[in-house]
Amino acid sequence: MEKGYKNLVFFFVLVAAITFIGFYKKYFSLAPDFPGLKNIHHYHAIALTSWLSILIIQPVLIANKKMKLHRMIGKFSYILVPFMFVSMILAYHNQYLRFVNGGKPEAESLAFVFSPTTDAIPFVIYYLLAILNKHDTPKHMRYMISTGIVIGGPGLARIFMTWMNMDIFAAIGIMTLITLLVFISFIVYDRIKKKQFRINPFTIAFIIWLIPNILIIFFPNTALWQSIAKWMVTTV
Repeated sequence: MEKGYKNLVFFFVLVAAITFIGFYKKYFSLAPDFPGLKNIHHYHAIALTSWLSILIIQPVLIANKKMKLHRMIGKFSYILVPFMFVSMILAYHNQYLRFVNGGKPEAESLAFVFSPTTDAIPFVIYYLLAILNKHDTPKHMRYMISTGIVIGGPGLARIFMTWMNMDIFAAIGIMTLITLLVFISFIVYDRIKKKQFRINPFTIAFIIWLIPNILIIFFPNTALWQSIAKWMVTTV
């Protein structure tokens, strides 16, 4: 592992801690009965916890030269990531249904259908890029770090909402700003350390994340997206 990233495990532990704190009041504190929660909430919690555990364990295994076990867990991720992606989509679908049942305007509910493009889809793209570069350790590692960055976002937003009583839009706005700064920090760090890439993986990951997070400002309210979303919720 690169010298500058030997303490990477602490970054992933921080992401896990943010996620736990963010979901504590609305999920973990409700154990063991979890009143009012559905199976999808448990499904998503298991998937998310499993992925965060892998992110923490894998750098430890590399540091201790446990490469065989590292590869075994990597192969397990071939099953876990589809499980994780489906859980994210179902969580968004459940929120969409809550909007509909809560009487929100149809246009607002259909606009929400765009939300998975801001984290769930980038997460899968980063993972696929990491697997495609599994024999190129520097690139592989950076795409895995990127999965952690986007996975930590929802937990961070919930900290602002449930612990600081922020409005949902303000919380998402601050979360988005922090995510942007984290990506830029990794890009700048690699530049300072003069890491040699034709295109830095963090730069690619940042662009993949940035495009939908800019589009979500205006595109979900367009007639084009509204018609696409309407088709998706009534057909798919």
